[in-house]
Amino acid sequence: MADHERILGVIHFILAILWIWFFLQSKRNHTVNYIHIMLLLFAVGILLNTLYKVIDSWWF
Repeated sequence: MADHERILGVIHFILAILWIWFFLQSKRNHTVNYIHIMLLLFAVGILLNTLYKVIDSWWF
């Protein structure tokens, strides 16, 4: 089960990076709307959650 969780974590991390990249591209083209901001917030939340899980797994 740990391998499944690792793969899922990597997928979430890549998805979050892509969402942030998408937001930055939209910002550069001056086409930012509310959905881009929501995607950015979800991406930051996913990154923080993934970092928390990684740091927590180091301790135990």
